[in-house]
Amino acid sequence: MSTFKVKVITPDRVFYDGEVQHIVVRTTEGDTGILKNHERYVAALEVGEMKIKINDEWKHAALADGVIKVGKDMTTILSHSCEWADEIDVDRAKRAQENARLTLESKKSDLEFDIATLKLKRAINRINIANRW
Repeated sequence: MSTFKVKVITPDRVFYDGEVQHIVVRTTEGDTGILKNHERYVAALEVGEMKIKINDEWKHAALADGVIKVGKDMTTILSHSCEWADEIDVDRAKRAQENARLTLESKKSDLEFDIATLKLKRAINRINIANRW
């Protein structure tokens, strides 16, 4: 299977920069798979799993929201955070999940509610991916 260039960037680091055979991400419209020579494409990303096929093996990562841009020569993903399944600190994710739940239960402002909801989604996603892979 032919490969194409992918770069995944977070505020903290270049998470991945290399050749892949296939990538699957969760967009606001659902899961989207990208192969070599895909049409040019831009989409908003949801909190979800990112799967990358490298050398005929799938790698799994927890991806926070962001954006994907598929160009002629490269696919770029900009995300708030991204972690390989085996890098996830499950205890930390569980603490973040509990903190978000407590904030939601305290019925604070709409903004705090929205932020806590997003934090809860991210924590649950990280826990699910770490436990699955």
